Amino acid sequence: MGLSYNPLTGEIPVEIGNLTNLRTLHLNWNYLTGEIPSEIGQLTSLTTLWLENNQLTGEIPVEIGNLTNLFRLDLYDNQLTGEIPVEIGNLTRLGILSLWDNQLLGEIPLEISNLINLSHLYLSDNQLSGQIPIEICNQGDSSPSLYNNQLCPPYPECIEDYVGEQDTSECESEILGDLNDDQLINVQDVIILVNYILDSYSHEQGDMNQDGVLNIQDVIILIGIILD
Repeated sequence: MGLSYNPLTGEIPVEIGNLTNLRTLHLNWNYLTGEIPSEIGQLTSLTTLWLENNQLTGEIPVEIGNLTNLFRLDLYDNQLTGEIPVEIGNLTRLGILSLWDNQLLGEIPLEISNLINLSHLYLSDNQLSGQIPIEICNQGDSSPSLYNNQLCPPYPECIEDYVGEQDTSECESEILGDLNDDQLINVQDVIILVNYILDSYSHEQGDMNQDGVLNIQDVIILIGIILD
């Protein structure tokens, strides 16, 4: 069903959930308001859902995770709030996920790693915060759009070139050697650092001598700090 580029106003009716045979729902570029009805999760045959460029508010309904046949989900350029639902990780067939230019909050869910078929991940121009989970490296888009959020360093090496400008004013100050972010340096951090070295994993907080490489020298320095 294609009703794009019309002067449609008002809310999306809950009765939309009765159209269970729909494969495409294109309501983008209108003047729709209100929340996305949870009944949209009943449209399990959908392959594309385009609701971008409206004036939709409220949270992304968790029922969106029922749409496991989706290839493309476009919700950008609305006024959506709340967190990205973890149920988004159910949409393993997604090739394109566009959530940019909303008012989304909270952390990027770990479940984003399930989206291994993504070619385009757009999360920019929101208010996402916290650290980017290392699991983001498992999703399909190697150059995701993440700029203009409040995401805190250190950033996963796989996407650090694509993080772009971030507002880090609310980020806690990083303590060199505090690898589990508990604001303490102790034997737990040594264990984590040794595992990082064994896994050939790069981590700025573990690079005690700031030479760009994690090795035994960093372990010795970290143990020395603990003993002091």
